[in-house]
Amino acid sequence: MLSMIMNNTIVINVIMFLPAFVLTELQMIQQSSGTNTLIETAIANGGVGAVMFTVWWLTFKSMQRQFQFALKQNQEQFEKALTQVEKQHKENLEQNLRTVNWLMDMIKKENEYKEILTGVLTEMKNALTFHINQHGE
Repeated sequence: MLSMIMNNTIVINVIMFLPAFVLTELQMIQQSSGTNTLIETAIANGGVGAVMFTVWWLTFKSMQRQFQFALKQNQEQFEKALTQVEKQHKENLEQNLRTVNWLMDMIKKENEYKEILTGVLTEMKNALTFHINQHGE
């Protein structure tokens, strides 16, 4: 941001002092002989055009360098963020896999306990039925 302000300051300074430069050139033309004023005016205007083109070119190149630098920084940050996201995604997948495996083990154990409990209850029912049948109702 600061470099953009500095570049704009350079352009503003040139634009502010450009009229003074043109006036100085025109005064020099008026002081010289009147025979070649058209050529001298063209030279002065060409000088102003060259200065403006040079300022524009330097500004353009500076902005281009800043853009390339910012683009490079953004690409590096994107790659770091992508690497971090991939790492975190991998860790989350591993954690999810551990959680799913733990849940599957718990479900298997629960089914085993239910089978055991069903067997015990069936034996108790059979024993009670047998005892009721033996001793009558």
